[in-house]
Amino acid sequence: MRYTDALGLMPGDVVSIVGSGGKTSLLWRLAEENRGRRVLVSTTTKMWFPPTEAFDWDVSVGRDVYIMPCGCIAPSANACYGSVGGCRGAQCAPVADGLHCIAGGTENIATCGRTLRPPTGISLLYGAIEQGKILAPDIERLTDLSAKAELTLLECDGSSGLPLKGWASHEPVVPCFTTVTIGILPLWAIGRQVCESVVHRMPEFCRIAGAEPGETVTAMHLARVIGHSEGLFAQERGRRVLFLNDRGSVDNRGSAAGGMTPPLRGAEAIVSHLDTPMEVLAGDLHRGTVEGLVCM
Repeated sequence: MRYTDALGLMPGDVVSIVGSGGKTSLLWRLAEENRGRRVLVSTTTKMWFPPTEAFDWDVSVGRDVYIMPCGCIAPSANACYGSVGGCRGAQCAPVADGLHCIAGGTENIATCGRTLRPPTGISLLYGAIEQGKILAPDIERLTDLSAKAELTLLECDGSSGLPLKGWASHEPVVPCFTTVTIGILPLWAIGRQVCESVVHRMPEFCRIAGAEPGETVTAMHLARVIGHSEGLFAQERGRRVLFLNDRGSVDNRGSAAGGMTPPLRGAEAIVSHLDTPMEVLAGDLHRGTVEGLVCM
C-alpha cells in the first residue's frame, strides 16, 4: 500500500511532519509517490539538502522561476536556459544562449530522465542553505506556493539526528494552514537507555515522558510523549495521525499463526496506553511496509 493512501492524503493537503526517527524518510517517500502531481517540499525549521535526484525544481529564488537540480533555470513553462554546465540527467544541447535543457518542445522539460510540465513534479522551497541544511523560507512565500500545490510536505521539527526528543516551548513549528499533522516516533527506541546519545533535550523529554536519566525507554514513556500537552502533538493542526516507525523487520503483517511480529507488538503496547483516540499507522519506512492500528 502507498503511504499516501494509508495516510488518507487528499489533493490540497498541507502535511506537517513532527517528531523523530523518520521524518525526512517519510517526507521524501510521500513526495516520490506523488511526483506526477504538483508537490511542494519545504521546512519550517531546517533539514538536510536532498540529493539532486530527489526533486525536480528549486523554487527558492523567486516567483515563477524554476531551477532544475542541475542548476538550469526554467522561466515558467518555457525552455530551460542553463546557468551552469554539465546538466545531470536532462536532455541538454549547447545553443547560442547557453545550455538548452528541453525535450519535446517548449512545454515539456526533461529532468533526471522524466518529462515534466512545470510546475508538475517536486518543487523544493527554502530560505537559505547553511552547513548543508536548508532553512525555513519566508512564511508569505511558503503560504503562496502551498496554495498553488496539489500536495505540500513540510518537515516541522528537529531532533539533531537522535531517535527521541523533548520539546521546547516553541516546538514543533507547525503553520496554521496545515491540514494534516503526522507525528512520527521510532519503535526501535524501546529498550534503549534514556541518555544524551539517544534523546535530544533530555530534561524536557524526562519531564514529558515521566522518565529518569539512565532508565530504559518503554512503551509507556512513548505513550506519554504522544499524549502530553507539551509533547509530540503540542502544536498540531488539522487531522492528527500517529506513525510508529520500525526498521529492519521482515514482515509487519504478523506470523502465519496469527501472532504479531515484535514491531507490531511494540506498537500495540504504545497504543494500549493512549488515552485519546487517534489514527495510528505502524510500519517500516525503509522496507515500505505500513499497517493501520485501532486506537479507541
